[in-house]
Amino acid sequence: MPNTVHLIKSVSDVIKYLKSHLDETDISLYEGASDQQIKELENSAGVKLPDDVKQFYQFSNGFLSEEDQFRIVPLDELIFRNRRRDILYFGEYLCYCDTWALIIDPENNNYQIIYPDERGIVLTNSFSEFLSRFFIGGVFEQNGLYDWSDEIRAKETK
Repeated sequence: MPNTVHLIKSVSDVIKYLKSHLDETDISLYEGASDQQIKELENSAGVKLPDDVKQFYQFSNGFLSEEDQFRIVPLDELIFRNRRRDILYFGEYLCYCDTWALIIDPENNNYQIIYPDERGIVLTNSFSEFLSRFFIGGVFEQNGLYDWSDEIRAKETK
């Protein structure tokens, strides 16, 4: 990823970033999801996708990055793999070696993104922040997704 990436505040800005910097990345975007695909997922999961997550999926129905084979999982695969109605495993790397999940509160459309290890560490409630962390540090590099989990664990132990 370009080393000029900073924390991106909104999904609109994530989309602008990808449109203008895609050739500088190793990301392959999938074609945007249709309204029908979004409805199918929402019906399958029993929740309404948060607006920012929906906006991203309308732009790109997930993506694949060559780095660690990280992916934002396409909606049809989310439907197929959805075994629990309360959690969507939307991010994965190395063929589901590790995953990141979206927990949506159907009452108020709020959500959390977690790293669902044995303790289910809450990383953020912002899809754009999650994507920014990946753009900045990938899965393993400084300020990447694993660093983020470690930072939060360290704060919890203090």
